[in-house]
Amino acid sequence: MTREKKTSEKDNEISIEEMQERLDEISNRLARVEKLMEKMSPGIEEVSESARVIREGFEFYDGMVRLMSKFTKVQRLESRFQDLKKDDISWNIIKILDESRPLNISQITAAVRAERGTASRRIIRERIKSLLKRKIVKAVEGDDDRAVYYTLVREKQ
Repeated sequence: MTREKKTSEKDNEISIEEMQERLDEISNRLARVEKLMEKMSPGIEEVSESARVIREGFEFYDGMVRLMSKFTKVQRLESRFQDLKKDDISWNIIKILDESRPLNISQITAAVRAERGTASRRIIRERIKSLLKRKIVKAVEGDDDRAVYYTLVREKQ
């Protein structure tokens, strides 16, 4: 395959996030059309009902895309960090950092506690050090100069 063909195929692909944005926009537009029809005349009930059914269809599809997005993220993480899935705490740290902005140890600890019920700062700190050594996590600058913030190292594209 030529380089030009690969580029054009990649340009035509739509990410799940882009699909989500488009569906949200379509759903919002349909809701506005529905409201306008209700204001214009009560005699357009069939058209209004059709618009409602279409909007509900898009909302259902939107929910399926959101679910697929979550499933795809977990699959991507599992393929990348298969060996860490056995360590519940490290696995939770990875999932949390994948879904959020950079966090400090206290924020990570709170998020892991919310996810699994228990977590100590000391254990979280140990796991973060291990993930830093393996270059899975990196320290970054954050909002507060007094704390160290961590983020997941992104895959090379």
